[in-house]
Amino acid sequence: MRTALLGTPQEAVPAIDILARQTDLRAVITRPDRPRGRGRSPAAPEAKVRAVEQGVPVCQPATPAELDEVVGGMDLDLAVVVSYGMVVGAATLNRPRSGMVNLHFSLLPRWRGAAPIQRAILAGDDVTGVSLMRMDTGLDTGPVLAVWRTSIGEDEAAGALSERLALGGAELLAMHLGALERRELVPVVQEESMVTWAPRLVVSEARLDFHQPVEQVARAVRAFCPRPGAHTTWRGKRIKILRARPVPGRLEPGCLAVDENGARVGTATGCLALGTVQPEGRKAMDALAWLRGVKGDPGRFG
Repeated sequence: MRTALLGTPQEAVPAIDILARQTDLRAVITRPDRPRGRGRSPAAPEAKVRAVEQGVPVCQPATPAELDEVVGGMDLDLAVVVSYGMVVGAATLNRPRSGMVNLHFSLLPRWRGAAPIQRAILAGDDVTGVSLMRMDTGLDTGPVLAVWRTSIGEDEAAGALSERLALGGAELLAMHLGALERRELVPVVQEESMVTWAPRLVVSEARLDFHQPVEQVARAVRAFCPRPGAHTTWRGKRIKILRARPVPGRLEPGCLAVDENGARVGTATGCLALGTVQPEGRKAMDALAWLRGVKGDPGRFG
């Protein structure tokens, strides 16, 4: 089976490995290199890096029109999309003989959109998964062909959950590749009354509000780790909270304390034990070590 994968970040890598091992993977189609880091030097997407390691050709169209030209010239049986990040036009969707399918990291129709993993954690969902979906011109609106389900860990952050879902999605794809080629999977139309939306994250959302209940603050820390990082301010500078969990106790919202149980911060309904923090301009570090190095009263966040 002649295939192509359309994907950009690390989440696409396990599916690349599956397609390279089980099909004739003609190309990995990914977004153009973009400036990163302090030097703003062009950096390749993780999907491109993996394709090069696998010896698979890479295409990086910059527009939907260029994408259509690339896909149209490949004589594909199937194309698989995993976190690609570009609109795929109707004509392009129909180029492969068996169409295009998407591995979407939620149990559709819950959490359609760009940030399903983070939104699921913020909402306090206990279960999530991966939907193998036949693509149409809507935003995650196509019929679902198969699903992979998993529980969300009580302390699991978005980064760790994303890694698990990428592996689970690749496993789901591997299980159904033959059926996809033969068009044997029965499409299940999504129930529109059950739709929830997962809009793209913005950095301002990741600013912590310690006047919220402790469970909600803890979810925000998990949902925004590692990117963009839940943050607040301390002594006029930004500080990221990378790991924290609810613990018994009461402090005023935002107030910091150190006791025999470690570093804590107050919220509206309880305390958070701070595990890992990243003060502005410094590397991530143990929160207790950070607070013990503070001179005088630690004061409060925000």
